[in-house]
Amino acid sequence: MAVICTANPKGGSGKSTTTLVLATTLAETGASVCIIDADPNQPINDWRTNGASKSSVTVIGNAKEDTIIDTIEAQAETHQFVFVDLEGTANLVVSRAIAFSDFVIIPIQASAVDVRQAAKAINAVRIEEKTRQRSNSNSSIPCRLLLTRTPAPGAPVSRSQKQLEAQITESGTKRFSTNLDERQAYKAMFNERLALKELANVGNLDGAIANATALANELIETLVSTAADNEEVA
Repeated sequence: MAVICTANPKGGSGKSTTTLVLATTLAETGASVCIIDADPNQPINDWRTNGASKSSVTVIGNAKEDTIIDTIEAQAETHQFVFVDLEGTANLVVSRAIAFSDFVIIPIQASAVDVRQAAKAINAVRIEEKTRQRSNSNSSIPCRLLLTRTPAPGAPVSRSQKQLEAQITESGTKRFSTNLDERQAYKAMFNERLALKELANVGNLDGAIANATALANELIETLVSTAADNEEVA
């Protein structure tokens, strides 16, 4: 199993979209997947509760600071992937979820504000990592940046995105090589409360599915790689 948090103090960075896209895409492959919705707005819980999707993804809503750890542990016993969609503000739910994570995804858009907030998210991960290392000096919480709402392949790339990518490379911060592109289908998932492959009459749906599949594959490869690195350190 793998517990994966999506975290960023800035609202609108793409946390819920990233979580739902990855979770439903992995479920399509036959994996057992759970999403714990810790966002006060409950967008993914609404997607499940008020929608008609036949996706096998389990959704647990209304995660609180006094239940989040028990919820993560319980769902990790029965699911291969447990995603935790965190709210934007820093609080006990966020810190506790990160502390119990195997991997943290930090979604960001190509803006200076997002970059500053991403730095705060990375710092939050490192703080929880240090706490874990008090009992196990080799323990780590890997994290990677994920660029979201980027132009689809072939579309012009903004100057700000190019500058951001250069800054990330220069800083040595790890990021996904696959971006989560700006796709109408990702918005339609929440509007129609369906999984990608259940949608119809959405522009370039095949492109969205291909993008989601590539990102899910990279996530799996990254989880395998980080797990192997942790075993070598141990």
